[in-house]
Amino acid sequence: MVETGDSELSRDLGTFAVFTVTAGTMIGAGIFVLPGPAAEGAGPAAALSFALAGVIALVATMCAVELSTAMPQSGGSYYFTSRAMGPLVGAVVGFGAWISLIFKGSFALVGLGWYVTEFLEVPVLGVALAGGLALTLVNWVGAEESGQLQNAVVVGLVAILAVFSGGGFFAADPARWSTFAVSGVEGIISTTGLVFISYLGIVKATAVAEEVEDPGRTLPRAMFSAVIFVTLLYILVMLIVTGVMDIDEIAASSAPVAEAGELVLGSLGGSILALAGVLATVSTANAAVLTSSRFPFAMSRDNLLPSVFERSSPRFGTPSLSIWITGGVMVALVVALDVEKLAKLGGTFGILVFVLLNVTVVLLRNSQPEWYDPDYRTPLSPVLPLAGALAALALIPFMGLLSQVTALGFIVFGAGWYLFQTRVGDPVEPDHDIRDQFLGAQYRRSIEEKTGEVGSDVTLGPHVLVETVEGETNPHLLVVMRAFADRLDADLDVLTITEVPPQLPLSEADHEVDDDWQETIEHELALRDRAVVFDHVRAHDRTDALLGSVGDQTELVVVDWEDPIRKRHLRESHVDEILRSDFPVRLAVLKDRGTGDIGDIVVATATGPYDRAEIEVADAIAAATGASLTLVKAIPEDASEAATASAGNYLADLADLLSTPAETELIRTTDVETALVSRANRADLLVMGGPAHPERYREFFGQTTDYVAGETDTSVLVVNEPGEQVPLRRRLWRRARRLFG
Repeated sequence: MVETGDSELSRDLGTFAVFTVTAGTMIGAGIFVLPGPAAEGAGPAAALSFALAGVIALVATMCAVELSTAMPQSGGSYYFTSRAMGPLVGAVVGFGAWISLIFKGSFALVGLGWYVTEFLEVPVLGVALAGGLALTLVNWVGAEESGQLQNAVVVGLVAILAVFSGGGFFAADPARWSTFAVSGVEGIISTTGLVFISYLGIVKATAVAEEVEDPGRTLPRAMFSAVIFVTLLYILVMLIVTGVMDIDEIAASSAPVAEAGELVLGSLGGSILALAGVLATVSTANAAVLTSSRFPFAMSRDNLLPSVFERSSPRFGTPSLSIWITGGVMVALVVALDVEKLAKLGGTFGILVFVLLNVTVVLLRNSQPEWYDPDYRTPLSPVLPLAGALAALALIPFMGLLSQVTALGFIVFGAGWYLFQTRVGDPVEPDHDIRDQFLGAQYRRSIEEKTGEVGSDVTLGPHVLVETVEGETNPHLLVVMRAFADRLDADLDVLTITEVPPQLPLSEADHEVDDDWQETIEHELALRDRAVVFDHVRAHDRTDALLGSVGDQTELVVVDWEDPIRKRHLRESHVDEILRSDFPVRLAVLKDRGTGDIGDIVVATATGPYDRAEIEVADAIAAATGASLTLVKAIPEDASEAATASAGNYLADLADLLSTPAETELIRTTDVETALVSRANRADLLVMGGPAHPERYREFFGQTTDYVAGETDTSVLVVNEPGEQVPLRRRLWRRARRLFG
């Protein structure tokens, strides 16, 4: 469940305000620093690389907007994914987003050094280090001062780039584009990964969702327009630079946009663009410190990092430790890596974050938790978000081995850190995880599938086939037979099978029909309008004989199981073979332990939703007998609040679908199987589902059902849907066992 604060912010941000905020996250060092490496990698086709990166970023922006209108909280990608998929994924995304912005900041600091040297003869590294320390200090002093600096820089950059684009459009020489893709498709894709770092700040713009008027309309209009505008600006600048300079010159230049500006607008224009480069790199590095330092702060509030990261400076009110660690790592990376490695490393982590945002939307759309009600929905979901995620992932193989190994290492580190914190720290937030979302989705689909089907008066079919042992009259079997005949308006076909050894011809097997027993069954059933037909079959294979007795009008088969329900009795037994056969109709196996009427029926399950079969069979018996019906579900005692609420709502919704009144009971326990046994012992009949994975050699009814059915003292009815196929190895083993012993 998503937590919201009690206070509300004034919704006064319009389309233009959100547009400028979003554009400001992208217009920065990328366009001033990357033209050199980009042109070297793809030539003029680097413009296409910016376009491809923009398209992928646009899809991620759609997903981020949907998430932000559903969860209008600060915290960006970390908050979205942690609330949707739990703290494990949140930890991975939190560390990933943090380090990606740190790489982007380091990349910008190197660019700052390049552009400052256009004015002063100073060491590039010295400028980068000094700039990093200065910006860290500015952010420590206060975000308000940092934000004011950011706004001023963005306005100046847009104005300067607009003048450059206008003049450069006419100055560019189309002949320089004659060899457009110098490195082919591979070069374009590789360069797309390189320039992807330019778009990493988009998600942080969604943090203003709480302050936007009509966010369902304003956010998509403003943010999508901003992504498209900035992408077109990147494309235009790249075409101008490659249209006025040779590729070798661009690759060799530390300030290609400034040199292009001098060719287009003269020496004054070149100086202005060099100044713009300084402003852009300062803006990007400043934004990286400002936003990335908030990730450890947010993670600390969720107990994923020590509480010291949450502490604010008593003087300035800023997260001091987060800011100084972020700034320190940023400066250290400047020394350790060159600009291309920084760009690719930052881009790789950014790609993974964007991918998880897209997947988060698909997951939430599929699971539809009650709190998820976005004002904007990504179109063509799940196709578009998944296509965007796949397109982004396709870039990673082109990002270099260092980027791939580092990204994988941080994923492992994030997961390991989460596991460490859950064992030694305070409980992490949120308390649910991705499994709870999937389980919630299963519950909803289960209700949708059963709506209109369960509890209806439509009969299962004209015949119910009952296999029993001649001479036995188990009380609860008679109750079940009578219930199916009355409730389902069905005739009963009562079958007994004599299994003959394979060495003995069937014709030599003698059997006398017990007429007294048949009369007793008819008398006990006391059916008025339905027929009871008895049949006896001699066969070498009891299971095959039962399958052969299933007719076109048979819709349900009930098997009376005499032996104890224990694995040593079940393995390769008649019941085992039936449950694992390709049975064409619904199957119910009854272990009768009762002596009286059925007055209390429990339908129990541990994990996942109920099968339709067990619900309908229990409903039919309760309706025919007047027995009370209780839907029981056991969940772990440490289950999250979301999982508990989801299970409770599922039981309530399912009870509403039944034709008979039903109670619901949700048991929280440290021992699910023992709790189900204890609850079953207080009932007259326990109904459970059959095996979900019949290929498992060591399970019969299913692991939980095996145990509960074997340990309870009450009668058990295990119900199985048709169509479960016995594996080939088991069919062969069964045949060999029949032939040789």
